[in-house]
Amino acid sequence: MREVFAGADGRVRPELQGVVDLLRTLDGRTVLRWVHKTPARRTAFRTLATATGPVTHASLDAFTDEAMAEHLRALLVAHGVLAVRDEHLARIEKWLPKVLGRLTDAGERRIVERWARWQPLRRLHRQPAHRPTTAGQACGIRHEIRAVVRLLEWLPGQGSSLANCTQHHIDAYLATGSVGRLRIRSFLHWTSRHQHTQALTAPYYTSSLAADIVAADTRWSLVHRLVQEPGIAVRDRTAGLLLLLFAQPPSRICALTRDDVLDDGTTLRLQLGTHPVEIPPPLDTMVRELVRHPVSKAHRLEPGPSRWLFPGSRTGRPMEPVSLSRRLKALGIRPRPTRNASLMDLAAELPAIVFSRLLGFSEQTAANWIAESGGEDATYGAHRARTAGGARPASHDGPVTPTRVP
Repeated sequence: MREVFAGADGRVRPELQGVVDLLRTLDGRTVLRWVHKTPARRTAFRTLATATGPVTHASLDAFTDEAMAEHLRALLVAHGVLAVRDEHLARIEKWLPKVLGRLTDAGERRIVERWARWQPLRRLHRQPAHRPTTAGQACGIRHEIRAVVRLLEWLPGQGSSLANCTQHHIDAYLATGSVGRLRIRSFLHWTSRHQHTQALTAPYYTSSLAADIVAADTRWSLVHRLVQEPGIAVRDRTAGLLLLLFAQPPSRICALTRDDVLDDGTTLRLQLGTHPVEIPPPLDTMVRELVRHPVSKAHRLEPGPSRWLFPGSRTGRPMEPVSLSRRLKALGIRPRPTRNASLMDLAAELPAIVFSRLLGFSEQTAANWIAESGGEDATYGAHRARTAGGARPASHDGPVTPTRVP
């Protein structure tokens, strides 16, 4: 470590001493392999050794090898050498100048940047520290900003610009493309209020909740396969059943921690919403196995047992939802349509307020799904949640589980 991190004078500068001390406390064989695995990693360490000032997130952002920088960042954050930051938000901040660079007009580029920072990005900055940006939120904001950039790229071909854009241009743009173009609505309302354009609008971006859904038989066939085939990795079986039985998306599954598992030795409950939900066998056994033996490529570099139920390949981080989705698709489980099928089934069985509290959805989302499934209590459930101060219905005081568990 002294050789790798020594500066020109042969000594380790004080700002790096914490990094060196950290690496020396970990498994020596693992650290040596990690340091020497790629030349880029050793080059990065040499860059840190010859730099000045403390090691910060900004100094790691400057590395051209982003994957290596993220591994090193995760290691330093996990051991307290670097402060925790909202990584998804930081990536959007880094990505924003690149996508805005597609706009040739400097004035329009400034307008879009101002809107992005005061509207979608501001929403993320105002979130509580204990609720960092999710992968889904980051993806949605990227889609929204890209939609605006594409509109401004389209206007010059119509002999117009943002300042001269009319509602006729907007209507023509929306009529000749996909439904994703509707994401420009927020931008148009903002530019209208700030007099960057004349009054412009677009319809709300909506989609049918159950537009993409698998058949019930297909869903239950997948459930039986995960239950009956022990050859499938336990984390894949567990994640798949949480999606198929409890409608949990990959982003929420990856965010589950050991603290969310409530186990008295007889009954295992999982904190998916505000009220724990009882986990039926054999899924409870699978969850216990993950708690006892978490699967993590980075466990030798962890400061202790991982807090995540589904640890990722980077130190102290959970599995990425994209990675989990890829693993589930390899088993024939398409996350979105299979989860929609689960939501439809659960919405037909549970009142909206119970659906919301157990599975972690808002009352309105629960009511929407119950209405989509043909349930009759959607309006009543949403009204009950708003007017009764969140009181839980007396008929559902005990734990609730899906009724069709194999």
